[in-house]
Amino acid sequence: MAKPEPKKRKLKFEGFDAVMAEVRSLHESGYTSNGNWSLAQCCGHLGEWMRYPMDGFPVPPLPIRMIFWVMKKTVVPGMKRKILAEGFSGGTMTAPESVPKPDAMSDEDAIQKFQAIVDRAKSHSGDLLESPLFGEQDKAMYTKVNLLHAEHHLGYLEPK
Repeated sequence: MAKPEPKKRKLKFEGFDAVMAEVRSLHESGYTSNGNWSLAQCCGHLGEWMRYPMDGFPVPPLPIRMIFWVMKKTVVPGMKRKILAEGFSGGTMTAPESVPKPDAMSDEDAIQKFQAIVDRAKSHSGDLLESPLFGEQDKAMYTKVNLLHAEHHLGYLEPK
C-alpha cells in the first residue's frame, strides 16, 4: 500500500525576501512539520543548493556521475520542463550532504546562516556553475529554481 503524500501548503514566492519573510514567520509563530524535516533542516538544505552554483557542487562517486550523465542526456530535459512548469515534487533523492542532521543546528542559527547565503545570492554578479539537473543557468533561472525549491520544502511546514 502506497504511503499517502503528506499535507503540503501551496506557496508562491516572488523573490528571496519573501522566502525569508516566510521562514521568519514560521519561526515566530511556530510550525508543524508535515514532512520529514524541521525548519532548520529546510533552511540548511535550501541554503546549500543556493550556494552550490556559486561555490561548487558536491562531487558524487563515479558510478553516480555516470548515471547523472546518462540521465542528463535522456530524462533530465523533461524533468527540467516539468519542474519549471509545476514546481518540485516530493520523494526525489538529493545529495545527502545537503540535508543537515536533525538537531545539528537550532532554527535561529540555521535561519541566520540561510539569510547570509540569500544575501550572497541576491548580490552575486559573477558566473554560476552548471547545475547537475538544470545545466547552465543565468541569474533569472537560478532565482526561479531556488524560489521553486523553497516553495516545495517550506510548503511542508504549517504555521501554528
